[in-house]
Formats: sequence, C-alpha cells, structure tokens
Amino acid sequence: MNNHITPETQTKEKAVLDFCVNNKDLNKLESLINAFNPIKVLGASNYEIRHSNVLAWLIGPKSHHGLGDTLFKNILLGILRSGAENGFPSNGDGLPSIEGVINSDFSDLQVRREWRDIDIFAISPSNRLLLVIENKISANESKGQLPKYVDIVKKIYPDTEGEKYNKVFAFLTLDGTEPKESDRFIPFSHEQIYEIVRSTVDIRKDYMHAKVYDFIQQYLQILEEKTMRNDEFVSLCEMLYKEHKDAIDAILKHGKPWLSSEDIKYFHNNTDTTSKSMDRAKVKKYYTFIPADWNDKVPDNSPYGDDKYLVYLKFDFEKYENHKVTLSLMIGSFRDQEERLKFIQKVNEAAAVASPKFSLKTETKMSNTVSSTTVLLKEGKAEDSDSKKSAAVVDILTKAYKNFVGRSEFEVVDKVVKGFGFKDAGK
Repeated sequence: MNNHITPETQTKEKAVLDFCVNNKDLNKLESLINAFNPIKVLGASNYEIRHSNVLAWLIGPKSHHGLGDTLFKNILLGILRSGAENGFPSNGDGLPSIEGVINSDFSDLQVRREWRDIDIFAISPSNRLLLVIENKISANESKGQLPKYVDIVKKIYPDTEGEKYNKVFAFLTLDGTEPKESDRFIPFSHEQIYEIVRSTVDIRKDYMHAKVYDFIQQYLQILEEKTMRNDEFVSLCEMLYKEHKDAIDAILKHGKPWLSSEDIKYFHNNTDTTSKSMDRAKVKKYYTFIPADWNDKVPDNSPYGDDKYLVYLKFDFEKYENHKVTLSLMIGSFRDQEERLKFIQKVNEAAAVASPKFSLKTETKMSNTVSSTTVLLKEGKAEDSDSKKSAAVVDILTKAYKNFVGRSEFEVVDKVVKGFGFKDAGK
C-alpha cells in the first residue's frame, strides 16, 4: 500500500470508482451516445459540408425523398418568421411575403452546393426568388464572408426592373447566433431546422420510402445531439453530474488523454517524423519528436528525461483547454555543455546570414526555443468542443508541422544538425 496517498486523493479515487463501476445510469447514457448511426460511422456528424449536403438534399423538390417542395417552403417560412422576430419586415428589403410563399409552387427550384463558395444557394426562376444559406456547425463567421456573398448575389442578380429577385439570406447556426458583419442575413438555428424537418416528416411519413424515412431520422438524431433536443439524454447528463460531480471533475482534470498512441503513429506516418515516445499509451502535457532523417544524427541522451533529444520539436498541450497547442523547435540540455555551446554557435553563424536573421543566447544551459508557433485547434476560430476530438487534432497538427518546417529557423537548424556530428550519434 502506498502510504503517500492523501485522504483527499483516496476520496477522489472512491468517487471515481463509485461513478464507473456498475453505474446503470452511466451505462444507459453510453447506450444513447453509442446508438448505431451511419452518419456517425462515416465521420460526417461534425462537418458543415456534410450537414449542408443533407440540408440541400432535403430542400430540393427533385430529390428522391417524396417530400416535393414541402420542406423548402416550410424552412423558407421559418426563416421569414425568424426574420420578422428579428426586425426584418415581411415583403421588405427584397424579402418575399409569407402569403406569397405559401401560395407558390417551387417545383422548378434549383439547389446548388458551394456556388461561389456559398454553402447552399437555391433559386426558383418562376417565382423570382433565391435563398442563400451560410451554414455553421463548428466555425464562426469569417471576416468579410457574409458581405462578400451579398455582393456576389447582387452583382449576378441585380435589382433591375423586370429582373429583380426576392433575395433571402439566412445565417444558420446551432443556436441562432446573430451575424456580426451583415444586416442582410437572418439568424436561424439548427434547432429550428430540427423542429421543421421532424414535424414535416411525421406528417408525410406514410408516403415516404422506409429507407428515406430512416435516413432522415438518423439525421434528426444528429441534430438532437447537436442542439440538446433529446430530453432523456439531457436529463441523464444533469442527474449524473449532480450525483457524481467530484468524480466527473476528477476525470476531466486527470483522465483525459490528448492523443492516443494510434493518433501519434498516424501523425508520424504523415509527416516522416519519429519519436522515442511514440509507444506511450497517451499524451497529456507535451510530446517531443524529430524528423526521421535526424534519427541517426541527434542523440536522445539528455540528462533531463529519456524522451528528450538534444535537439527536438515539441507539441506543448498546456493551452489545450483553450483550443491551442504550441509547436516549438528546441535545443535541449546536453551532458557536455561545451558541445552544446559549440552547436549553438554553429546555429548562430548560419542564422546571421539567414533571411530573416536571428540569434540564440549562449548562456542558458537548460534549453533554447529557436522558434515557436501557436496552433489553433479550431477551424474558423470556432468554439467547438468537437474540435478537440483526436482525428481533427492530428490533422491540424500535421498541417501545422508541415508549415513549420518551411520556416528559415528550422531550415538553419536542420542544416546544422545534419553537418554537426554529435557525440554518441546513432546509438
């Protein structure tokens, strides 16, 4: 028995065990989370492009879902109602009237994906109406993005006499966030999409093919999770946290791996890098590695840890909870300080003629940061918890590393490493 374990630690350990072992509520929650869903299996539940594909298919009257233009009309009416609630006048500023939409036939509707970078563009020539949807699942509004789309549409479909189209712009987010840079986009939410699709399909299900109905239900399940519409799921989460708060807090603080060994191997395979640490079960605070072509040149005989090379790169996960990771090129500690000083001098000599020039301090004996960069683990600066899922993280880190090795600082160190001749190299 370890006599150094404090009573507080013992209490936390017991709380975690009570939470994890034979917890029927936890097992039920896991069954809800892990319910089979092909959209999840294909990895499509977290990507805007996949959601946009499904939504474009749903609103297309010619799509093989048996709903005709019903869903398009209902979603368009929902957007117009949301517009009225947010101060957009009906039949004002180029918007169609609600009565006009109800009485229209949109069987000629054409739905386009990624037209001029617009997520969803739908146009009905017979009704002189077009709909632009900017769909956001994880990303935030990009600077200048929405005004650019308005300008594109106005330029191609100008408000000239006899050619004028009613133009509806919708900003679709999980919670109906208002856009910051455009007063033409009506805020709309995936929760509203969920309610419209669910109610429409329930009414028409007897006229739909069973496979189509099942697919739409699977999509609705994804929206339930994204918008927390599943009351049973939410209630279970609230109850479990209330009854096991200490255990859950401890798990979140201590038990969450940043990257698995499989993730690390994927990273190395796609970057031609290697590490003495790649067989770790998980990575938490930092991860050190080197380019594969340094493997027989840079020893790993640092006196301050068997996973640190004399010269190495490092991913630092200290800011991980803020969706950030730091990637650094480091000169570590050497057992032979004269060798370390000689190596830094060689780097400084090469750096003096590099572009841009840089220099390293020679007095420090522990480590030098040659260059570093902050890696954002969220595309479009999105506040998205899913952005920390390992597959997405590895892809972002892989891209960051490939960009990093193009820096002049790395190129200088790379050249010095390959020509330096370290003691104990290749061992």
